[in-house]
Amino acid sequence: MIENSLSGIVLAAQAFNPSIFTETWLAQNDIVSADDLVGVRVFSPEVAQFQTSEVKVLVIPPRMQILFSTLEVEGDFELPRKIAARTVELLPETPYEALGLNFDYFVSQPEGNEFGAYNRALLGGGDNKLVDEFASQDARFGRYFSKNYGEARLKLNITPVKTGPEKKDLIQFSFNFHHDLVEMKPLKPSEKLREWINTWGAVREYTQQLVEVGSELQERR
Repeated sequence: MIENSLSGIVLAAQAFNPSIFTETWLAQNDIVSADDLVGVRVFSPEVAQFQTSEVKVLVIPPRMQILFSTLEVEGDFELPRKIAARTVELLPETPYEALGLNFDYFVSQPEGNEFGAYNRALLGGGDNKLVDEFASQDARFGRYFSKNYGEARLKLNITPVKTGPEKKDLIQFSFNFHHDLVEMKPLKPSEKLREWINTWGAVREYTQQLVEVGSELQERR
């Protein structure tokens, strides 16, 4: 039922230096070759923006953001992790503050189910009196979950959304794994950051498991 999914790695810092990111620097340091770059690209002191057929990268002073589609991947699934880890390896003195590993999944209702009924059965249960107030067929429901996950704080928002040109009703599972370097104060921040970045594959598999469990209707007993 997963119709689309996206992932992102965000490196937050007191100040990135976007001017470092040039086609030559990316190629010389085995981050992205010039032949792999596609579309419009910008390299300036204020912003660096480039993309390949697999990833989109934005670097501005507060952060570096790497976006990647995780559905029907044709290339290197580990490319976002490699770009982030290699950047931190090359720029260890950057005053990094936090890391975000983000995953978004868009789920449709099972075949033969009406979306509103599916949404209510999946997320609109419980003893809260507000559920009774939202009894109409056009009502929509979501949920928020949060817990510690290893050294990260996991936040999961599940919300009904309308996407695409047809404004199709889907349920979005939005995961954020937040690692805070400022709060942790590790002795070697760049090494700790690379350690966290390298959990990307395992975290992705965990989110997929949660989506499979979280989107399945439970049988009434």
